[in-house]
Amino acid sequence: MKERVTRLLKPMIFVAAAIFAICCLIKKPTGFDDYSSYIGYAISGITILFILYEKILWKYIPWNRPPILKKEYAGTLSYIYKKQPGTKDISIAVKQTWLSVEITTKTDINASYTVTGSIVNERGVDVLYYTYVTDPSALSQNTNSIQFGTCRMVLNADNKNISGKYWTSSQTVGNLVWNEVDENGR
Repeated sequence: MKERVTRLLKPMIFVAAAIFAICCLIKKPTGFDDYSSYIGYAISGITILFILYEKILWKYIPWNRPPILKKEYAGTLSYIYKKQPGTKDISIAVKQTWLSVEITTKTDINASYTVTGSIVNERGVDVLYYTYVTDPSALSQNTNSIQFGTCRMVLNADNKNISGKYWTSSQTVGNLVWNEVDENGR
């Protein structure tokens, strides 16, 4: 993430300088007040541009862009708990901006929410790492207490199908497979 922000600093400084220069061309500064107001316009302009880029524009401008995840996935969770294997269906919802990734998952007895998430590049491969906390249903809370976990999901070109693994504070480990849910819910 730090690398992406650093790569955006030079263009933002250029845009701020351009806004300042345009203000000076429109009305020649006559005193300190004019200079300080033009600096304020430049700062306001790049702030608005940065907010727009961070929330929306990064998806459409391919320069300096992390992989774009789909909004919804349906998947399979394969796990081993106390030496007993099992599988569960899981639904995944993704909220992503240029600087953040939030993952919410749901199974029949549990939900989980991202504590932190980031897409990093490991030896040329994009990987989504996120830590989460579970929120078990009231009926299963005695046998399935709140847990903390970490996921490592290997991303690919289109991110329609993603696979990875996870591990938790209750010594559960397993594999995850996410498949994109299309607009019809399939």
